[in-house]
Amino acid sequence: DRRGVVLEGTLTRLDWTNPHVWVYLDSKDDEGALVKWRCESGAPNSFLRDGWSNRSFKVGSRLIINGWPAKDGSRTCMVRSVKLPDGTSIYSRNSNQSRQ
Repeated sequence: DRRGVVLEGTLTRLDWTNPHVWVYLDSKDDEGALVKWRCESGAPNSFLRDGWSNRSFKVGSRLIINGWPAKDGSRTCMVRSVKLPDGTSIYSRNSNQSRQ
């Protein structure tokens, strides 16, 4: 059983390509040091079907990502959800969790 991770930080890059969307986030660790995260999400088409596009994400905006960290200890995670600056949450179809 892996523990989830909650990342709060600044969106630095978004790769809206098949087969998965990649979100790059600059966050801070417990000591305040900058940590660069790479987060994998669902396919672009799954977001488009739910009404989201690459324009929904703005580089430089603050995001909160809830996900599962990679087993290898790298700063990579599988996205469960993304909270946008306006408080809207987007759920990844890879998350296997119900939409709330």
